[in-house]
Amino acid sequence: MDILIAPDSFKGSLTANQFIDILSGKLKKLKPTNKIIHSPLADGGEGSLDVLAQKPGFEVKKVEVYNPFFSKITAWYLFETETKTAYIEMAKASGLIIIDKPDVMNASSFGTGELIKHAIENWAKKIILFIGGSATNDAGIGIANALNINFLDIESNLLKPIGKNLLNIHSIDDSNSILRQNPTEILIAADVNNPFYGKNGASYIYAPQKGANQNEVIALDNGLRNISNLFSKYYNTNVHNIKGSGAAGGIGGGMIAMFNAKIISGSDLIFKLTGIENQIKMVDLVITGEGKIDNQTINDKLIFKLTKLARKHNKKVWAVCGYFDGDEELRKLLGIEKIFSLAKSKNEINNAIKNAEIKLAEATNKITEAIKHKK
Repeated sequence: MDILIAPDSFKGSLTANQFIDILSGKLKKLKPTNKIIHSPLADGGEGSLDVLAQKPGFEVKKVEVYNPFFSKITAWYLFETETKTAYIEMAKASGLIIIDKPDVMNASSFGTGELIKHAIENWAKKIILFIGGSATNDAGIGIANALNINFLDIESNLLKPIGKNLLNIHSIDDSNSILRQNPTEILIAADVNNPFYGKNGASYIYAPQKGANQNEVIALDNGLRNISNLFSKYYNTNVHNIKGSGAAGGIGGGMIAMFNAKIISGSDLIFKLTGIENQIKMVDLVITGEGKIDNQTINDKLIFKLTKLARKHNKKVWAVCGYFDGDEELRKLLGIEKIFSLAKSKNEINNAIKNAEIKLAEATNKITEAIKHKK
């Protein structure tokens, strides 16, 4: 039996490559030996560049930038010389994964802007920005500030480009914007459809995960409403109802307004760049994985897109997840033949996260037994 292992990362515990190493190590011991193909995946969040870095044609560019709280760090992006395209992951410079404690009110996307600036100064003609996993809710004013766009209060004082200052912005000065002198296509790779502000917007849905209390959520949402009005005034762009404008704390909307960026599907892009469909054609079974499978998975999340591709070619899909919050009906709707959950109940989730490698090894034993019976 030929097998494709194609997982997403398990946020907070396992990378896609760790998942592959544990699972493939066991599967290789099966007799007769299986042909096993590895293809780590991502949906535009953290880990996207790690997936692409394994492919030929990409050069790693290291840059000293500011983290969300303006401390110097070294981040990196990928540059494809043939197409002059820079692939930048927001999480590398402005992500939750690189800070000890979230503080979204004082966090900035400035460091991500520094990566973009470096790419433009090194002849990039296209920027693809993966925006998942951000620690910010600043509507991209940090990125813009790094690209020489200034934000001023009612007394024309320069404002620090952080979330809590969105509400204080009275005017925008983009006369020295780097992109005025260097026209560059910018694509935002994301897989969320949240509007810019409101109950389903960036602040209400994601800011609590980034350290905001209820009062701060309201303040940030009001800040997004303010900057949205300014985007309409300065750029004649109403970002609020654009799908995905609320992604990454409003980065989607800010980049659309200020830099004429376009939003694309992060997982679709990764699928294309990794050639996952051709790999599916070559195997009998696809084993994928993700932190959680629930009713939201069917809303075109990565695993559901993968199962649709597999069904297109009549291939079976098995999935491993941190926790399966669903029933048999959902499993069938998702097109997954078998689901292996590391946590058996919600009470076990934290333990599964802390002991993810051990739990995955246990699940792998069940997978190998199931494969033996399938032959």
